[in-house]
Amino acid sequence: MNTTNNQKAVDLFNKLADSYQERFFSVDHYEESLKILLEQLEDGSKVLDIACGPGNISHYLLEHLPGLKLLGIDLAPNMIDLARKNNPGARFLVYDALLIDHLESSFDAVIIGFLFPYLSIDQVELFLFKVFEKLNENGVIYLSTMEDLYENSRLKKSSTGEELMMHYYEADFLLRLLKQIGFQIISTQKQPFALSETESDTDLIIIARKRSFFQNP
Repeated sequence: MNTTNNQKAVDLFNKLADSYQERFFSVDHYEESLKILLEQLEDGSKVLDIACGPGNISHYLLEHLPGLKLLGIDLAPNMIDLARKNNPGARFLVYDALLIDHLESSFDAVIIGFLFPYLSIDQVELFLFKVFEKLNENGVIYLSTMEDLYENSRLKKSSTGEELMMHYYEADFLLRLLKQIGFQIISTQKQPFALSETESDTDLIIIARKRSFFQNP
């Protein structure tokens, strides 16, 4: 596990929490997929928002389903402070996403918004197994990341000059892994995201349901 890169990412997001919120709090770009997620939830559903940042996805969900029992976790304390201010009716903890198997609760939905760019392929594989175990029967996973060949993972500079290893994942790889673990795919979307006037990434969004023991693959 690349714990050094993980800690660098946490330190950077803690440092840039306010500017990150200003740039990325709106989830309008992802509204189509979030509406699909909402269709899978009920107003009292238990939701875990992993690497929640300033609570932007949580905020969107709670606006539409204010009765959600939502827990958000992030390792950057400044992000958690913002998430609490933005979502006073939810619960947020400074907590390591890779340790979710130690959480006592189980959930009807797990949100993983752009965590995978900061995790190695070995971490991703183990993590998704842990997510599966944390979901209630027929629970839903919402996953967003950046799509490209894994071998194209590379160091990228932040706006303040720090370099972080960014990991890319192909849709075929993640879809195959999710099915192997026991998920049934609900929706897959790809869309461009402009980083600058000359550079863009491809966002990949997957929504899947935990198959019950009695369902066919």
